[in-house]
Amino acid sequence: MSKLLNLKVVDPSCLWAQLVGGGGGSVVAVSKEQYEELFAQMNLFYSDVTRGVCTVTPSTLRVGQVCVVYWSQMKMWCRALLEAIISDSVTCHARCYLVDHGELLVVAFRQIRLAEENFLQLPFWMRRFHLARIKPTTLHVSFCEKAKLVTASRWDSSATFYVCNLIKASSQTEAMLLEYESDSTAIELYVTIKDVKICVNDELVARKFAVYNHESADSSKLDLQSFRFSGGILTTPACKLAIKPPAQSPLPPANYTNVESPSPPASYIDVKIAPPQAVTTNESQSQECELKTSEEISGQFLYSQSDSDSTEGLDASLASALNKNLSLFRFMKFLNPGTNFKEAESKLSHNQDVTPEDSSSSTKSCMGEEVEPLPDQSGVMKTSNNWACSRLLEWLNPQPFKLHSDDDQVGHGCPQILSHAPKRSDILVHSGLPVEPCTGLDDAPITDSLRKLLRTKQFCLFPADLISWPAVAQGNNTVIISHAGDRPRSYLAPLLTHVLLSSTTLTTSSSRTGPVAVLLCPGWEKVQLVCDLIEECKVSQSLNPTSILLGTGKNEAKDVKIPKNCLLLVTTPFSLVRLLLCHCFLFLRIGHLVLDEADRLFTLAPEQMETILQHFQMVKSRQEMALRPQQLVAVAKRWTSHMEGMLANYMPYPCITITTPEEAALYGNVQQAVLMTLESNKVSVLLGALDFSPDIGQKTLIITNSAEEVEDVFKAVCSKSAFCLKSHEGLAHKFDFVVQQWSKNIGPGTHVILVSTSDCLRCLGVTDATCVVHFDFPSSPKLFGCRLLCMRSNFRNLTEPDSTVTGSKVIRSLLMVSERNARHVGALVRFLRRTNALLPPELLSFAKSADVAREEQKTEQPLCHFLKTFGVCRASTVCPDRHRLLPQLDKSDLPASGVIEVLPLYVKTASVFYGRMIRKEDGAFDSMAVDMASYYADKEPCPQEVLEGGLYAVQENDLYHRVKVLAVPDTNGRLFYRVLVRFIDVGKEEEVKSHQILQLPEKFHSLPSQAVEMIVCQVKPGDAETDWHPKVTRAISQKIQGVQHRARAVFSVGNTVFVDLMVRETRVPGMKTVITEYNVPTLILNTGMGERNTDHLNLLKELCQEIGTPCSSEAHTSWNKAVETVVMVKNLDCAASPEPPESIPQPSVCDIRDVDKKTDIHTSDLKFGTESGLDSSTHQAPHLNHYRDGVPSCDDQNNQQIVSCHGDDNHSTKNLHPQILWYQTSDSVTVTLKLRNPQSQRCDFHADCVMYSGSVNGCSYRAYLDLHANVTAERCCWELKSNEPVLKLVKQDKGYWPKLLKSKNIFVSYDMEHLEEENDETPHNDFFVGETGEDVYSVSLDSSTDSD
Repeated sequence: MSKLLNLKVVDPSCLWAQLVGGGGGSVVAVSKEQYEELFAQMNLFYSDVTRGVCTVTPSTLRVGQVCVVYWSQMKMWCRALLEAIISDSVTCHARCYLVDHGELLVVAFRQIRLAEENFLQLPFWMRRFHLARIKPTTLHVSFCEKAKLVTASRWDSSATFYVCNLIKASSQTEAMLLEYESDSTAIELYVTIKDVKICVNDELVARKFAVYNHESADSSKLDLQSFRFSGGILTTPACKLAIKPPAQSPLPPANYTNVESPSPPASYIDVKIAPPQAVTTNESQSQECELKTSEEISGQFLYSQSDSDSTEGLDASLASALNKNLSLFRFMKFLNPGTNFKEAESKLSHNQDVTPEDSSSSTKSCMGEEVEPLPDQSGVMKTSNNWACSRLLEWLNPQPFKLHSDDDQVGHGCPQILSHAPKRSDILVHSGLPVEPCTGLDDAPITDSLRKLLRTKQFCLFPADLISWPAVAQGNNTVIISHAGDRPRSYLAPLLTHVLLSSTTLTTSSSRTGPVAVLLCPGWEKVQLVCDLIEECKVSQSLNPTSILLGTGKNEAKDVKIPKNCLLLVTTPFSLVRLLLCHCFLFLRIGHLVLDEADRLFTLAPEQMETILQHFQMVKSRQEMALRPQQLVAVAKRWTSHMEGMLANYMPYPCITITTPEEAALYGNVQQAVLMTLESNKVSVLLGALDFSPDIGQKTLIITNSAEEVEDVFKAVCSKSAFCLKSHEGLAHKFDFVVQQWSKNIGPGTHVILVSTSDCLRCLGVTDATCVVHFDFPSSPKLFGCRLLCMRSNFRNLTEPDSTVTGSKVIRSLLMVSERNARHVGALVRFLRRTNALLPPELLSFAKSADVAREEQKTEQPLCHFLKTFGVCRASTVCPDRHRLLPQLDKSDLPASGVIEVLPLYVKTASVFYGRMIRKEDGAFDSMAVDMASYYADKEPCPQEVLEGGLYAVQENDLYHRVKVLAVPDTNGRLFYRVLVRFIDVGKEEEVKSHQILQLPEKFHSLPSQAVEMIVCQVKPGDAETDWHPKVTRAISQKIQGVQHRARAVFSVGNTVFVDLMVRETRVPGMKTVITEYNVPTLILNTGMGERNTDHLNLLKELCQEIGTPCSSEAHTSWNKAVETVVMVKNLDCAASPEPPESIPQPSVCDIRDVDKKTDIHTSDLKFGTESGLDSSTHQAPHLNHYRDGVPSCDDQNNQQIVSCHGDDNHSTKNLHPQILWYQTSDSVTVTLKLRNPQSQRCDFHADCVMYSGSVNGCSYRAYLDLHANVTAERCCWELKSNEPVLKLVKQDKGYWPKLLKSKNIFVSYDMEHLEEENDETPHNDFFVGETGEDVYSVSLDSSTDSD
């Protein structure tokens, strides 16, 4: 059997109770704990002071609707069913039935909320029951016959009173569930009195109050297993719920059975909230809406099992509402003595206990729609006296009626609710000038054409836009920090509106030309995006927007022509600075400066931004611009320290809007601190960190994640603190008390501590805390920021004068980090570094270990493209690709050094190509290409089915390519579709038409993929760009695609080879002369869109050192031992490039020397050994891989070069050879040994040689330099510069040496950093010396030719 709680008796056929559990666990019912959890969630949700009221307030109400109301007596939010709506010219109330508590309540409209869908999942707790198998009886008295008992249509009051007495005397009430109907469930009611269980149904029959119903005698009991609560109407939206009330009983909660619930009758009232003056009624409507008196309401519940005093609260609410209505009528009678209010007044003054619904029949009501003022009963419109009365009321109450008007009188304990829709407590707004927020696109301060366009695009305003758009449209200096800070739509519409309006007066009154507004973007991609959006806004005819991107060319900025009618310029900081240097006079009427992604602008170009802001300030100080308003708008996703200086120096009276809580904390100057502790020791560490006797008053908020932790921390803190508060979900009824105590003013030496859970913070509305202790680590950045917003009242305000000087109250955030928070440490460290907080070494070590563990989980991901292309990935924290080398994945069979022949076939970017490596006597691919052409010349068979991962053929132009299918779409029976494939011999990926795919015979499957990725290192995009500009990629593609080049490999990883030189050579027919047409790195730099990346190769080799294993395959160590065939012997030709400091060495002459007749530089199978004429036991084996900081790079770990150096001893010792860089002037040579902090150094100078020895990290290094020419040993010296030994050799004879040593040494290379000094001194041409085994003479092309 099921237990019944809170049983309320109307009569034996109408019982209301809460159904809990089931007899023997057989009845499936919702537990009491589930309802208690529901009530707690509802209290937290609807008590949230930070939630916009407009999002949870119904715009219309109707009788029968399920909603949520505030029960002020119990201080909780409850689900309720609207029974009646009472409205007059001043107040609007509703009579509600609490479906989970069985109480009637009259509440004001401002206490009504929409019922969220997740709060309607549980059935109503109060259910209607009736006693089964019995009928009521009554005593029939006749003058002719004896009195006898007969069946009656309703129960006698004595029977109801008897049932109430039974229930009152019982210790337990249970019910056996029988058949159920649409609005009631038949039960057998059992009560236990003095350990005796009595069936109330049989007891009423025995006491002659009822008789058995023979029609239901044969009905069997309901199968308990089949009894379920059906969601019924609860699955529908709350605004559509309507329950049909019974004839003489309170409205039932709902129909939860499978029986279809009846549709609401036509008399149901659907009320739309309207101003009081618009609410009228006629007599017929008043009769339809006539409601029961308080006597009828109170008479329905003769007995309540609970001891609640809801009736007293109901009477108090009714009396309060009626007193207000009575006062209103008396006031209106005083204003209009000729109007008949006697009848209405008599109805109200007759009995103060009548319900407010009665007054509604005499005043105003509406039926399902917003009612306009109606004529009076006589059909004549209002007289002049009535009109005067109406005007007076409007004057007394000028504001239109609102659902949450401040004039409404709410009962004691009703939570205070904000009445401004756009106001949200998670948005920080500091404004030096008053700004009225907008509520949406309808009242947004933009032009009608822009409003229509945004509606077409279905654009929705973000919370920050509601505040920032009016500020931008008014011309105020504005700073916007939000998640949408990288979206130009967040500011573009109001900006264009203001520029359009201000430019009309500026252009007519100014004789100067040049842009009025400048919009700065962090890169060329954002410039293009902004220009596209401006083009969509259709303002080009008025503003004539122009975008300008400039490179580093000397005359590029001078040659730029800005249109005279251009009012809006979109560019980057680097390009604008170059324009200011050449065309400063064109930027003397700038009135609007917009910084798109200002955080990135200040990070990537701080010096350029300072120059631009100074120029903007200078323009503002000019006399002719003094009367013209200037506007500076900064939009960003993050707050940076640069913005503080910008606000102080360049933005008077700004409007600052920050919607990201954690960024608001950075702006507010919250001091962050970290406590490392064990989970078991957190309470003791917390007590040690708190100051219980502060010099100034403090309010500390300790935040946990559970109610149990709140209790534990509260007990510990109470033992130390004189005043401590607590709140959690179970103490929702004490929220008002906690807020009241917390809000009291405190004096010096007082420390108020509040321990709360994260979910309760929004209900408490704390904003003036001075310290927040995160006892439990926040699970997300948003939650972390919301916690910090509890100190928002103490945030610094940079809009106030001298705010940065005077400062504000010191506020702290104390984070307790334990071993459970490992996955959050990385993000925490990145955030704390932005705050300049002191980080514990343990935390840094913990974060480093976490980063390593995260990278180890990316074994299935490819190596990061940016890491390979530029040596570093700027977004490594969010990049999904791998950023560590793995020997098993990055093992390379490609050459890591030496000269190679390459054929670029697909240019992906300006520095990344795909193609084939050309090897001598390797004609397998050419043979396969010929065979494929001959095979498909006769027939082109199509495959029966295209499978993912399969190899097929595709014809492109006149060539046939092997392709691998990467993805096959769902065809859905279509005949034609596209398939994504990879050309395995070219390297590109693209979609091809399905009918272009051909069957590939098995004989063409054996040859491996020929496509190799080639990356030109030591170059990168200029102006801090992340990607190459399309025009650079297009220029390089047109130059090199499909043309064979000679390149010098310097590194290899996986299927990628890195080259530092890549030249195009042409042989003169009939002559042994080679002409070098161009060098690809130099071509890139000459576009002005690139710059040198000297750290690229070193960064890649550092990755190898981290794993301690070589990246190149041991099967190709011959490449690592090959003779370097291209070395620099003299400096580069100054005329080869117009900008020598920015260029990369370009070989103009290749003089090939005969080293080994059996060695060919066109093949990868170079051999080294005794055939080369070098003795490996007495000379250094040539090796191109360098050492870094005195430690061999990963390519040399398994094959370190050992040299024999003969000293004073008669025996030889083996040592390592250091890397050496040298450069020269006409009278000296400077030699740098790449050893970091060497020890036990010794250097001996001789006229024809130099000997050096030292040790690093226990490894001995020795170098013997047999110089190309003699030096003056007495004048030679050495010193330690930048922790590296530097040797200065003074030449005996002035002049330039073609090389440093007499014999080749691959550990010695020329220092490219000093090319500029020598280019200014020497008029000689540059050339490279190569070794090919034949005499070849070379010429250098003149720099003025087209091929340069």
